[in-house]
Amino acid sequence: MIGTLLVLALLGAPAPAVPAGLSPDAAYALVVRAALSRDPLPKPEQLAAARKVLEPQAAREPRAGRWAYALAHVARAEAEQAKGDLAEKKRKEALERFAQAAELQPKDPDTQVWLGMASFERIDDVGMLSKMSLASDGRKAFEKAIALDAGNVGGRVGLAQFYLQAPSIAGGSVDKAKQMGNELLAIPGRRGEFQGHMVLAAIAAEGSSWAEMSRHYTAAETAQGEGAAPLTAMQAHASALLGKKKDPKAALPVMARYVQAAPADDVSAWYFDGEIKRDGGKYAEALVRYEQVLGKVEGARGSRWGAAVCQEKLGNKAAARTHYQEFARRFPDDPRTKEAQAALKRLTL
Repeated sequence: MIGTLLVLALLGAPAPAVPAGLSPDAAYALVVRAALSRDPLPKPEQLAAARKVLEPQAAREPRAGRWAYALAHVARAEAEQAKGDLAEKKRKEALERFAQAAELQPKDPDTQVWLGMASFERIDDVGMLSKMSLASDGRKAFEKAIALDAGNVGGRVGLAQFYLQAPSIAGGSVDKAKQMGNELLAIPGRRGEFQGHMVLAAIAAEGSSWAEMSRHYTAAETAQGEGAAPLTAMQAHASALLGKKKDPKAALPVMARYVQAAPADDVSAWYFDGEIKRDGGKYAEALVRYEQVLGKVEGARGSRWGAAVCQEKLGNKAAARTHYQEFARRFPDDPRTKEAQAALKRLTL
């Protein structure tokens, strides 16, 4: 739930190597992250080394909240890198440890933000009644973070997401989400400027207010503050124009800015470049880009569709059928699946 607005980090320095003789303080610094950080997660071996140091330290100082807090970050990072039951187990551990840390250091707003995030990250793991309880706990944690620090950016972003995504019967409110976005913009020192524009852009997109959406996403490209990332703003903007507004022409200049600014190995840039080339009728060049993406991410929906269309345009019927079949198999609920099925019939004649 939390985190759908803030799309995946696109840039970051390599994670540091595990230092020899890792101390508890060094382990803490290695694993603890700011709520809106775009730094890469520590690698599995780094997390294992930190856990080995932090667990006995937490046992020696059971009333020191910082060690529970650090171990919560370890568990959350492990969950991000795991799958299936192990990932669920690690999310459960992370939530329990963040809750313990919040009890031990109740006046720390960042602990409350992470507790809220961990609550929402557990929602898909539990039944309906537990979902309601976790959502309530997460909301309260974000509210407490803001009560402790009115300028806390992470708490306001989390609360905005709650208001935007929760049903009204559970406390959802577009007006309250807008209030959070405007309050982010008003935080002194421009610390909430980027996130405020991103929140307000997402709200505008949900309401099909396209000009307002584009205004905020464009402003976010040059905004300052916590988690500021021009590429993230461009990616979200282009994706909304393509996926929500269904307006490829409006997306083209945004995608062009993204492609120009992105690193050479950026998968999203490959996809956007493919879209630009396909729109210009350069199907062979576009196909190269889509296949690059699919080589990295087999489940890339847009690139799978783009590859199918390009293969058909190039007269490669067998290859086009393969991509259309795979698209229909992977994405049965996508509106384009009917087009894929029609194309399959057309290509078998």
